[in-house]
Amino acid sequence: MAPQEVADLFDAVQRQPFDDNKLPIIRGALQDAAISADDARRFVSTLSFDRNRIELAKYLYTHVADRQNFYRVYEALQYPSSIREVQQYVESYHR
Repeated sequence: MAPQEVADLFDAVQRQPFDDNKLPIIRGALQDAAISADDARRFVSTLSFDRNRIELAKYLYTHVADRQNFYRVYEALQYPSSIREVQQYVESYHR
């Protein structure tokens, strides 16, 4: 996804007041696109609840162009248990 498209998507997501509104917008826009790990971290950070952050991080893993940098997304998660859950998902994805 081009940088301006990512910026536009981020702005659209930021205008939404609730996680339940943000998640479908992100999923729809990225259905056939890829973003950087840093952009994925920014999108995950827009969410209020960690359960939603976990869900989005798992979804975004397959949409990150530079998966070797996916560890950066973990910075957007609030709890060590949340990080472990996403790490386990990533590991299981490669099995």
